[in-house]
Parts: sequence; structure tokens; C-alpha cells
Amino acid sequence: MENKKKKRKLKFKGIILIVFFLFLVFLFFYYLWTLPIKNIEIKGNTYLKDNEIISMLPLKGKSVLNVSRRKIKQTLLNSEIISEVKIHKNYFGTLAITVKEENILFYNLNTQKVILSSGREVDYLDSFLGVPTLINYVPDEIYQEFVEKLKIINPEVLSKVSEIEYNPSKINDKIIDDKRFLFRMNDGNTVYINTINIEKFNNYLEIYEVIANKNNGEVKGCLYLDSNSENNHFNKCEEEVVNPPEGEQPNE
Repeated sequence: MENKKKKRKLKFKGIILIVFFLFLVFLFFYYLWTLPIKNIEIKGNTYLKDNEIISMLPLKGKSVLNVSRRKIKQTLLNSEIISEVKIHKNYFGTLAITVKEENILFYNLNTQKVILSSGREVDYLDSFLGVPTLINYVPDEIYQEFVEKLKIINPEVLSKVSEIEYNPSKINDKIIDDKRFLFRMNDGNTVYINTINIEKFNNYLEIYEVIANKNNGEVKGCLYLDSNSENNHFNKCEEEVVNPPEGEQPNE
């Protein structure tokens, strides 16, 4: 009889332990399911502000666990400037979102649109401050070629440009290069470039460093990268030079 009583007590204790364990598991999952979003981390954004991205998120009444990664990703990808989204959730109430934005090529003053590296045009936002501005009209065919060529420019180098002006090269009123542009730089220099040689602009920082070293320090002027010549002509000047130096005509 005593053995039977002991077995019953052991079984009863075992059942209590199992129930207690299941209760703890239930509390744990209930905690996760109802855990509010305490912190939202936004990474990878340059042009869109954190609060602009957060305002897009479908998070009303959601906890960390039951918020849908798929819905967040779909919502953010609806933004024309966001191309990729990664989402991470942790058990401390933090929702971490990493985005990849399209590169901004320039702001077209004529159309009042921002041109993205995808080729799309979007409305200007206040957070786009500091992007290069195209200030004048460019013939359609040359404009399309220019947009395509700008895509190969390193965004870090392109961000050094303040203004872009369509500036065909002329001799005696005859246009000899209708694909030439003038870049006004944030550092006070101007750069003449055409769509044929535009890849040279990726080396602007290195080229200017060499020029500065030769002049024992920073010097302002006009840099010509629109020529076939491997030598990069630099002209110290206060005023813009309309035509390239003699003997260094650009490609036709």
C-alpha cells in the first residue's frame, strides 16, 4: 500500500512540474507575442531621414513578434528611392531595418525632378539637399546619354559636384563638341567633361591632389577632362574658360 501511495505522489508531483513547465512556456511566448516595439533602428539611409522611413511602416498596434517582415519590406520598396530592405527583430523590443537607396544623379532644375541611378524621376524632397543641380536645358538625345554615363561615376565623387551646366565647346561660333558639360565643384574648382570621357571624372580627387601638390597647396581653377590627351590640363583662373586650350580639342 505504501508503495502505491508513493507512486501516486510521484505521479502527482510529475504532473505539477509538467503543468508548471507548460505555464512557463506559455508565459514566455505570451511575453514575446505582446512585447511592444521599444526601439526602431534605421541603417543605410542617406537621402531619406529616419523619421520619413519610420512613418511609412505598418506598425500600428503591432508587437515585435507579430509585425510582418514581408509587409514592411513591401511597404518600403514602394518608395521609389529604396531598392533593398533587410529586417531583423530581437527579443528586447528592437526592430532593426537596413535599407539600400538608389543613388541620386542630379536635380533637374527645368523639370524640378530628381534623377535616380535607376533612370526614374522623382519629386524633390527637403532631405535631398546637397545633390548636384542641372541648371539649364540639354537636348533630349544628349540628355539621355548623359544620364546613362553618370551612372558609372562613383557616388562619392559625384557628391562633390554643386552645379552641372550643359556647355558645348565652340570655336568661332561653331560647335565642335556638343556633348560637353561644366561641373562646378563644392571645392571651388570647375571641371569640363564630355560624355565620351566622363569616366575620367572618377579620378577627380586623385587628379586634383596631384595638381595641389605641384602648386604647394590648394589652388582654384579649371580642369579639362574633355580631351583625348592623357595629360589633364589645369588652368588657374578666376573666370570660367569657355573653350579648351589650344591643341587639346575634345573628341568629336
